[in-house]
Amino acid sequence: MIHYDYTWDLNPNSIVLDEELPIDKLGWVEGDCFKLVRINGRAIFRKLDPVEQFTRGHAVNTGV
Repeated sequence: MIHYDYTWDLNPNSIVLDEELPIDKLGWVEGDCFKLVRINGRAIFRKLDPVEQFTRGHAVNTGV
């Protein structure tokens, strides 16, 4: 799914998503963690599985 006409605030410490981006429809919830991977030269943020998130010591769904 490609989303157009959304504003993204990108800086070295964060990416602030547009308020109108329907993250609920994507299944994202507060506290989800994402990791940056490169596939065929493209940078992609992949959502961490909760098990991987836990085993790596990241707080699960706490917003931390």
